[in-house]
Amino acid sequence: MSVRAPVPDLAAGSRTLPSETSHYLCRVLRLRAGDTFVAFDPSATPRREADAVVEIASGEAAVVRLAEPRAAAVYATAPLVVVYGLAKGDKVDAVVRDATELGATRLVLTPTARAVVKLDAKRGEAKVERWTKIAEQAARQCGRADPPTITLAPSLGDALASAETDTAARFCLWEEATAPLGPPLAEAIARGSGLAFLIGPEGGLARGEVEEAVARGFASTSLGPFVLRTETVAAAVLGAVRILSPS
Repeated sequence: MSVRAPVPDLAAGSRTLPSETSHYLCRVLRLRAGDTFVAFDPSATPRREADAVVEIASGEAAVVRLAEPRAAAVYATAPLVVVYGLAKGDKVDAVVRDATELGATRLVLTPTARAVVKLDAKRGEAKVERWTKIAEQAARQCGRADPPTITLAPSLGDALASAETDTAARFCLWEEATAPLGPPLAEAIARGSGLAFLIGPEGGLARGEVEEAVARGFASTSLGPFVLRTETVAAAVLGAVRILSPS
């Protein structure tokens, strides 16, 4: 696989890269003048990428020349939204990374009744910036040109509402649910429906939150008899989507 790196506002011509990208290309991967890589724009719509060659190798401010951008080759083709209750520690980092590699298009982080983590506006903004960088790094590694959009909703209701805009099949993953996820998920994928999943934090979702989700069109479903860690749930369900998807 070609070396890839995110370059915002992609356009043909010479460009000095930011320090983080320069460090990755010239310190971590040890690219030198004349070496090539593929640059992708992490926020452009439609998705674009371009061939690039290193002109000046520097770990702080590498200079590269970009060819004319073209349509990206690898990107998610259907909406895949994860509404995720704020978890503690580095669990969200792991979920962002896995979700990116498994094709999620949007992650909506939200406070829930049993969430331990509480974020004020300033800390929330810093966290979203961090998670966005993690998503860009994961997209770089897995070859996709469209890292998922990451937002922090003020409430679960707002998060659920945001998932309704481009998804026709929505599932609330709850340890007390009795209906298995497998059959309706397979049917939704076969129809080509946009998908959304609600996943709770440590301790899971409160019954009232599940009822709120069901009222908004989320089906309460189970992943089976085992109780999974919150970050494992995300990897398991998104992995199933990848396996069942036709492309």
